[in-house]
Amino acid sequence: MNNRRIWRGTNSFTYQIFAQGDNTDRRIRMFSRVKEDTVDYDWAAPWDYFTGRNVRLHLMANCPDDFSLCGASGGSVSMPFVTWDNSDRWFNWDIYGRESAGVGRDKITLNRFRMEFWGEGAGAVVERGNSTPRWTRCDSGTYFKSGDITYPKACVFNEVTPRLTYKMDSDYRSVSSHIYEAQYFPNRTYPTLVPDGMPQPRDKKIPGRYDAQNPAAPGLHRITEELHPSEYKENGNHKDGACYKKGPHKDLYADTGLPTPPNTPAEQCDEYPFASTLEGAAHPEWDFSVKAVPQRDNSIAGGLLGSYYNDDRILAWDPELPAQIANDRFYVHIE
Repeated sequence: MNNRRIWRGTNSFTYQIFAQGDNTDRRIRMFSRVKEDTVDYDWAAPWDYFTGRNVRLHLMANCPDDFSLCGASGGSVSMPFVTWDNSDRWFNWDIYGRESAGVGRDKITLNRFRMEFWGEGAGAVVERGNSTPRWTRCDSGTYFKSGDITYPKACVFNEVTPRLTYKMDSDYRSVSSHIYEAQYFPNRTYPTLVPDGMPQPRDKKIPGRYDAQNPAAPGLHRITEELHPSEYKENGNHKDGACYKKGPHKDLYADTGLPTPPNTPAEQCDEYPFASTLEGAAHPEWDFSVKAVPQRDNSIAGGLLGSYYNDDRILAWDPELPAQIANDRFYVHIE
C-alpha cells in the first residue's frame, strides 16, 4: 500500500563460519552453514506458518573490496529455511588475492572477506546482511620451503600478533632460559656495554618480547642469507666477536664479550635476537645477548624457529615495501 513495507514475519537463525589459509595458492577457503535447529519463525498471520519456512535463504562468501584486488569463486547456496534448519552440511567458497595487484618483492595484497546472506520468496522483501569483514594477506614469497617442498604462494590471516613460543620445560631449555634473561634482565647478559668495573651508562635494549597489552612493542623482522647477505654476515661477525673474540669485530668485544668462550663442539654460541633477524647482533640501535648453550639445545631451538617462519608465513624484510604495507614483525614468548 503506497509502496510502504508491511511486516509479515521474521526468520532468525544462527550461522557458523570458519576459514583456512592456503600455503600453495593465494587464497583462503571459507566454510559456512546454518547451525542445525537454530531457525526461529515469528510471523503475524497463522496461515503464514509454512510461508516463513519456505522462504529461500542464500549464503555466499565474497570479497567486498575492489575486484582488481581480490575475487571470490563459488556462487550462492540457496535452500528454504526449513531445509537449512534440518541440515548439518558445510558449504565452501574461495577468496583470492590477485597477484597482479600485489606490491613489493613478495607481491603482497591485503583484502577483506565476509559472508553475505539474503532471502526471497512469499512475495516478501527480505533484508540483506553480512558478517563482519575480516582481513587476509596474500603473498608470492618464493623462499618458503621445507626439505624439497616449496610454498611459493599463500594467504594468511593478519589480524593476530605473530609470536614464537619457546618453553622452559623442554629439551632446549637452555635457549629458552637465555632468551628469557635477555628479555627481562638484559643488563645481566653479555656483551656488557662497558668493561667490568665501569659504571653502566644505560640499560641494555633488547627487542622482541611478546607483550599482550602492547601490540606496538618493538618486534623482530626476518632476514635471510640469500636476500640480505650483508646484514646476515654482519650479525654473525658481531656474534663471533662477542662469543669467541674472533673475526673483524674481536677488538670491539675484547673486554665486554663472554669471559669464557663456548666449549665447542659440545657447546655453541646462542645469540638473541636471532641471526636471522634485522635486529640481530649488528643492528646499530638495538643491543643483543650471547650465551654458551649445549649444541643439542641450540639445534632443536633453531629448527623450531625455521619451522615457525614457514608455519606462520613470516615474510622477510623488504626495504622497498610501500608505506601502506607494513613489514612482518614477530615476537618471542617464553612460557
